[in-house]
Amino acid sequence: MKKSLVSLILVSAICVGFAAAKTLATVDGTAITEKDFDIIKQRVPNFNFDTLKDDQKKALLDQAINNILIEKQAKKEKVEDSADFKSAVEAFKKQLLVELWAKKQAKEIEKIKIPEADLKKYYDEHKDQFIQQEAHARHILVKTEDEAKKIISELNKTPKAKVEAKFIELANKDSIDPNTKNTQNGGDLGNFQKNRMVPEFSKAAFDLKPGTYTKTPVKTEFGYHIIYLIKKNDPITYTFDQAKQSIEAMLKEKKFQEDMQKKIQALRKNAKINITK
Repeated sequence: MKKSLVSLILVSAICVGFAAAKTLATVDGTAITEKDFDIIKQRVPNFNFDTLKDDQKKALLDQAINNILIEKQAKKEKVEDSADFKSAVEAFKKQLLVELWAKKQAKEIEKIKIPEADLKKYYDEHKDQFIQQEAHARHILVKTEDEAKKIISELNKTPKAKVEAKFIELANKDSIDPNTKNTQNGGDLGNFQKNRMVPEFSKAAFDLKPGTYTKTPVKTEFGYHIIYLIKKNDPITYTFDQAKQSIEAMLKEKKFQEDMQKKIQALRKNAKINITK
């Protein structure tokens, strides 16, 4: 936690001088208050300086002090007058304009009220998206189908009671999955939702019965998998009322993307664009 909070400060300018807030320190007369850390809330919404441990508070405060000292020294050295500074400011302003314009369009979309009939129509036509099911599985990832078939052949020769142990052994030895190679965890994927994996993998995994493995290689964009299912829960289907809020957010996001594309295309159409090689 300490490292991540400090890194946020490193990449974010600290605003100073909020008189109403509690002063934590002063640097040559410049006050540092709890308000100065509000920028962290943009990335960590539940951030609360008061609830941090003493060492975390100290790390943030030390970094805030360092930032003020560096800022003052940079001004003394007239870094603001340098071409690099001016160029960086101009680049930042351009990017900020793009981001704020997009944010303005998003706010307009947020005001729209999508008719409940449209939400219900989406729910009825995409019910499979609202089925929650969780599984716990292992996998072995290899580059070629022949490698996968060879591993399956070895598993087929293994007594049923020893299949998972054999699977773990082969995963640690043969899998090219970086996580398996680095941790030697037997290809353990932990618990995952059905819609969190690529479709080919999900279908193969959830079609298995606990304690069994795929008898044919499962091809995905990553290579060829052999999957061993440890367990899976019974599927739960969310009702329309439970799913309504997420559907509305999804449809608004879709409309936002579509509207943005239309506006950008209109801007391009009315602009003189010359692309040179």
